[in-house]
Amino acid sequence: MRRALAAVGSPVGLPALSPIVQLILRLVGLGLVDALALFLAVNIWDDGNWFLSVAIVLTTVFVNVMNLVPRLWPMRWMTPAMMLIGLLAVYPMIYTGYVSLTNYSEGNRQTKVEVIERLETETQYFYLPEGASNYFWTLFRNPEIEGQTKGKYALWLVDEVSGETFFTEEGQALEAVTPYETGTEPFDDQGIPASYKGYEQIKIFELLKDEAEKDYFFSLTFGGKDNPIGIVAMNKAGNYRQRWYWEEDRNAFRDDMTGMYYQATDEGQFVAPNNEEAPLGFWKFIGLENYKEVFTSSLKDGPLLAVFLWTVAFSFFSVLTAFSVGLLMALLLEGYPFARYIRSLLLIPWAIPGMIGILIWRGMLRGTDGVIPAVMRDLFNWAPPFFTDPGWAKFAILLVNLWFAYPYFMLITSGTLQSIPAALYEAAEVDGANVWSKFWKVTLPLLLVSVGPLLVASFVFNFNNYLLIEALNGGGPQMTEPYAPPVGHTDNLITYTYNYAFSSGGGGGNFGLASAIAVLIFFIVGMLTIFQFQLTRRWEEVGENV
Repeated sequence: MRRALAAVGSPVGLPALSPIVQLILRLVGLGLVDALALFLAVNIWDDGNWFLSVAIVLTTVFVNVMNLVPRLWPMRWMTPAMMLIGLLAVYPMIYTGYVSLTNYSEGNRQTKVEVIERLETETQYFYLPEGASNYFWTLFRNPEIEGQTKGKYALWLVDEVSGETFFTEEGQALEAVTPYETGTEPFDDQGIPASYKGYEQIKIFELLKDEAEKDYFFSLTFGGKDNPIGIVAMNKAGNYRQRWYWEEDRNAFRDDMTGMYYQATDEGQFVAPNNEEAPLGFWKFIGLENYKEVFTSSLKDGPLLAVFLWTVAFSFFSVLTAFSVGLLMALLLEGYPFARYIRSLLLIPWAIPGMIGILIWRGMLRGTDGVIPAVMRDLFNWAPPFFTDPGWAKFAILLVNLWFAYPYFMLITSGTLQSIPAALYEAAEVDGANVWSKFWKVTLPLLLVSVGPLLVASFVFNFNNYLLIEALNGGGPQMTEPYAPPVGHTDNLITYTYNYAFSSGGGGGNFGLASAIAVLIFFIVGMLTIFQFQLTRRWEEVGENV
């Protein structure tokens, strides 16, 4: 029997592998996976992302357990899929929950140690002392130096005040030069040569093509130790000095420009006595502060309550209108001679890619030159302000969503209607039921048994519908209150959260608060899913009693 199983389990013409060979191959494969995972984990840890590093280690341990414990061997073929689920689904959920407990934001992206190093070493945080020279610079690069960066760049400097001209290499003192008299041709219109001392003049956009090369260049210091020249802008360089000095005993930065001390606070900022903050804050665990912000300031004094109510209303009416219209079309086409062809035409909105359809509707509803407003102005001398009035903007979103969603419900209700036994309708007619009675007491209850879970799923989908609102009108029109970031009357919870995390407007980049809102949305959707299961059981009981 064992020989037969071995023969079946081995490739044709090849001998079955012995258990020892199988174990060796398994250990070699796991060793390669472990080595790669360890390499990634260490490098990611060095970059400061210990959370992802720990997740990779735990996932690797899980893979080893699944492949080394004999009792779990039957499930080892599922490990690749379970790894992806863990890293692409479970990890983001846990990480979002962790970020919601921190002050992670645009100005608080790094740890305290990293912020101290940046403020002390990066030239963008240096300052130009009074009386120091400021220069316009032109970039030169040595084409013979490839595969390395040191000694690769040089600058041609022009003093902003006196007009004096200098040439400087990395870490080398300034060399006074005279335009047009360097003996090298050709020159540009400012008298700067095309090449000098083995360096060739290049345009700045050539440097910007490579992100790593750009970062390296803007971190360089020219001019020597006694007269350091730093790059501070695309066309400015100067004798900039270090501004921020960390003093561990004070737990504060000393500002060399003003002499003030910026104390580290529990909120992750460096604050001076006049309440002025340093240009960078640090990432810090703050507990439930973001959730307090959601349920106090954002919910009570901010727009969150209005956004939540509109999100619920949008989801509810989207499902109600789409299901009603889809069911109506299915009933009207039932038994119609050309129903198959008409149904195929009505499915076109569902088949068109969503982004294309939304942009078409956006053009048709445009207030000045849209087809729909133009026709209505010709007929009624008036057209709805679909993009400027809050009420009409919400109506436009529901209208466009109806156009997208009703074919789906028409399709599923058509199939469900055909599965209802005709004997039920005959029995209802014997009992004296009219058309409306048969619909409300026979058709709809049996229909909801099959379609009910899909209605709840559609509600959840619309609850998280980002594309429609963002592409149609960007959540507008904007609320008149000065909220940060700006909030529109048609923003739902997803676009509202996105604006908090990524909007370039005032208040954007607050990832901690955005994560807290995302966690709350997760629990809301979870409760809706539980409600779906309960409602499905109830509809099944109703269907059994019909």
